[in-house]
Amino acid sequence: MAPIFTPTSPNRRNHVPKSGDKSYIDSDNFSGPSWITVEEFDDMWVAGATRQLSLRPKSPSPEERMKRKQERYHKGLIIALNTYTKRNMMQLNELEIVEEKGRNQVDGSGALYVHSNFLVKGLDGKTTLFFAETHPECTQEEDVVVCAPLEENSYGHCFGCDDRAKELKHPSGGGYLGGLDEVFFHFDDLDSDDDCFL
Repeated sequence: MAPIFTPTSPNRRNHVPKSGDKSYIDSDNFSGPSWITVEEFDDMWVAGATRQLSLRPKSPSPEERMKRKQERYHKGLIIALNTYTKRNMMQLNELEIVEEKGRNQVDGSGALYVHSNFLVKGLDGKTTLFFAETHPECTQEEDVVVCAPLEENSYGHCFGCDDRAKELKHPSGGGYLGGLDEVFFHFDDLDSDDDCFL
């Protein structure tokens, strides 16, 4: 451990100022001469700030941030589909995500949810449109509220998607928690990259 120097420490150098000595700091009188000039202080401050900035992680490019965001969305859909297969006693390899068709963040019961539509291909090669409601940061099965295939021409209603995502389809039997009440303000998609690099 490094020694601590205090005004009464025996290791403190006793400095006796000479007339015109600029290295002396009078702790009781700040109007006296300083051991550095304002320009030297400015240079030291800029050097310290530059060093601190060099240690900060670089922010990813907008393209990299979008790629990361899409990867997180896709992982959330995989978790939702795996939850569906597990609940329906199917093998994980029986269904495969083809593409996401749309998503929207909605409010429900004081929490935020994400509604998603995505195409899923079965072993027979036939594609089916699925609906999933998850928590915004879907990282585990507990974050999946519902994931189910949609019946053609039999869709449910969602106030949360009416305004911003009319193309999203919902199960006619319900089962989802978000968007059941009319909300008069919108939610922006939050991105964890935004939080990390601000």
